[in-house]
Amino acid sequence: MIIWTIQPYSVYQQLESKGQFYCDPEKSENLKENNFQVAYNWMIKQMKRRKILPPKDVKVPLWAWYRRDYKHVRPNFRWIRDSEMEVCMEINIPEEKVLLSDFEAWHFVLNDWYYSPATNEQEWERLEKEFDSLPERKQKQVKEKSWQRIFDTDIRHGKWTSNSETIQACFWILEMSQVRKAWLLKKGEKVQKIYSVD
Repeated sequence: MIIWTIQPYSVYQQLESKGQFYCDPEKSENLKENNFQVAYNWMIKQMKRRKILPPKDVKVPLWAWYRRDYKHVRPNFRWIRDSEMEVCMEINIPEEKVLLSDFEAWHFVLNDWYYSPATNEQEWERLEKEFDSLPERKQKQVKEKSWQRIFDTDIRHGKWTSNSETIQACFWILEMSQVRKAWLLKKGEKVQKIYSVD
């Protein structure tokens, strides 16, 4: 499976020197925020439930992109430059080691919201009222069950049924042998291809 991960340049340097990289939770900016910690822990459980198990000493997954604008294409370099120097790597990783999910729907998990299956406004209002009327413990169960819908990656269009425009990928460890191409993304400079197996 071809996916694209965007990482700090230091990650690429580690890949070159050590041959592999996995996330150190202490160095992750996202994991300093409580809502990310809760959401990441939920995603970790989902990976393990699907038998996508971490290697020894690996605690949190890495993230990548699988689909953008309903197409299996690498991310657009114009919208990703989050830091001074990053690397976008195209990697080939076995499908059974990856968990795909809908990026937009992932925000329901991040924000701890109920992900309603409504297909129109009336149904949405009815389901929201039903959800709101539940006791807190039942709400938590229903809400977490609703999050399973983020793993539906079938493409659908429509105001209420749109799905899978952007698909993210979670996996545990990155090996240099999996990297097919790499681009250096430096703020204020032209994108530069720095590695290719072609």
